[in-house]
Amino acid sequence: MNLSALKMTFFILVLLGVVGSMAYTFMRKDMFPGERGHDPVVYTSDDCKNELVCDKASLFAEGQRNDIATYHATLLQEDDIDYRVLTVSMTQDINLLAHQQFMDMKVGQRSKSGRGLLLVIAIGNFEGGGEVRLEVSAGLEGVYTDAFVSYIQHRQMVPFFKAGRVADGILATTEMIVTRAIEAKEGKEFSPPMKSVSTGAGAANSAQIGAGEDTSLKQKAAPKLEGLQGASPQQILDLYTWTLEQRNANPDLDIYTRATRQWKKTWVVTPAQMNNEFQSLKRCGKGETKIKGNYAVIRFGPPKSKRECNPFFFEKEDGVWRMNFLMLMKAVRFNHRNEWHFDLSTKHPYGFAFTDWSFDRYGFPH
Repeated sequence: MNLSALKMTFFILVLLGVVGSMAYTFMRKDMFPGERGHDPVVYTSDDCKNELVCDKASLFAEGQRNDIATYHATLLQEDDIDYRVLTVSMTQDINLLAHQQFMDMKVGQRSKSGRGLLLVIAIGNFEGGGEVRLEVSAGLEGVYTDAFVSYIQHRQMVPFFKAGRVADGILATTEMIVTRAIEAKEGKEFSPPMKSVSTGAGAANSAQIGAGEDTSLKQKAAPKLEGLQGASPQQILDLYTWTLEQRNANPDLDIYTRATRQWKKTWVVTPAQMNNEFQSLKRCGKGETKIKGNYAVIRFGPPKSKRECNPFFFEKEDGVWRMNFLMLMKAVRFNHRNEWHFDLSTKHPYGFAFTDWSFDRYGFPH
């Protein structure tokens, strides 16, 4: 069966049915400080000027705070960007607060070229889910334009915040900040792939923390199994690429293994993530398929020059090749530049596809 036939089957079935979904939140409002009845946190700039993550609103667990600080320390070392995070329970004007703290905390001072970013999350007005502002230094305005700042806040950061996953939202957004820095070095300009409201450089936006996950991307209809019978792993990957382009994040798509479907129901999906993955797959092109029994792998080579093109795992269930994202997420890790490597401590049945490749002690392919 060719890809056109698969797409036509998928499109017809989308018109015939709508798959319901269940909205959920990961954090209750009473888990956050700064609600009405709580006193605002009082602090001075000296409390925060030496920290990459200054969590005065107590939004993060210790492990989350350390993860963000570690990631941002790598960003400073590799890309010379001094990226700080400040959370507060105050209700004052976030624009004035961000500007004042940017200066008082000397954001950018750790950078050799004076390049700095300050992400401020203020949850004092919790009825509105708080506010978020990304303050950009003058030296980075050409890289992180108004359009880019608006895009990552609306399309990447806020969807995680709405689900109550603030730390995950910051880390996911930092990945896009790193990617944009790499693109800027290559002379590429940022062009928003979807409609995005531009509110000015570093403008404040509603954070919508804990408002509830936006499940609209997960509510699109799933194709019937008959439309996938006889499809090759490459055809399944092509169909997955098409679903990304169509913004279909339904976790119950028949192209996923049963275990993957259950896992995807807990995963926050954003428009920016789907666009990034779609663009990545387009850049990577066609891969090489390796099959052994009921398992298959599509890999992209040569390995050293295509480390941003991670492999994909497949498993045959009910006579149909399906994508095993659950095992992929366990076995594959990414560094701050989105280069993949194996977690060598994770056992999986897909090693047969890489016997002719070598890996260093960190799991990176060569």
